[in-house]
Amino acid sequence: MFKVVGSTLAILVLLCVASLASERATAQTREGSVPTTADPAKTSRDPGDLLPTGPDSAKGGTLYRTYCSACHGANGEGRTGMYPPLKGSRVVTKDDATKHIHVVLDGLKDAKAGGVVYANPMPPFGNILSNIDIADIIDFERSSWGNHGKQVTAAQIAAQRNHSK
Repeated sequence: MFKVVGSTLAILVLLCVASLASERATAQTREGSVPTTADPAKTSRDPGDLLPTGPDSAKGGTLYRTYCSACHGANGEGRTGMYPPLKGSRVVTKDDATKHIHVVLDGLKDAKAGGVVYANPMPPFGNILSNIDIADIIDFERSSWGNHGKQVTAAQIAAQRNHSK
């Protein structure tokens, strides 16, 4: 019972954070500002115009702790049967980051990792985070906990975001 309550609570917290961020982004869009946590000097109104700024490990870590660690853990080990690990994950360490990018942008449900099916859904973050923010999170995940995945750029995120639509 505690696992179910803990799992439900974690999902509700993530959905609340995503909902609040989405409402904030909608309000900012109505006001004419760009919804992002990125430095406005490094951001444009068209996500496709974003230039790679290189990984920002400190920012990626902060964003990871804010949006990801409640489920995947501070150590990236997840929770068996509830949330998949990112540490050592093939999706995270694979040279081609396309699937990793789509999981963060679009969310995922009923994923299988390491022979375990994870029924808890991962919410999409493409509607609340900028291309730069998502690149920073993914770069953090791909270079933490012994992972050595290729780094991604905001331009790659923008391209996959456009491909998802």
